[in-house]
Amino acid sequence: MSKRKQEEKHQNVKQKAYEQKQAQHGEKIVKWIFGILILLALVYMFWAIYTFGA
Repeated sequence: MSKRKQEEKHQNVKQKAYEQKQAQHGEKIVKWIFGILILLALVYMFWAIYTFGA
């Protein structure tokens, strides 16, 4: 194998690893965002019940 092909193969491996790491990080961020939105919805629901309820 030529040195250039080895370098390209190495870069492809690094790129795939980076893409996988980014995908995992993105999934974590999305889960945090949805969690915060659900928490805010619950807080709003309790506030509305307390304010407008009997």
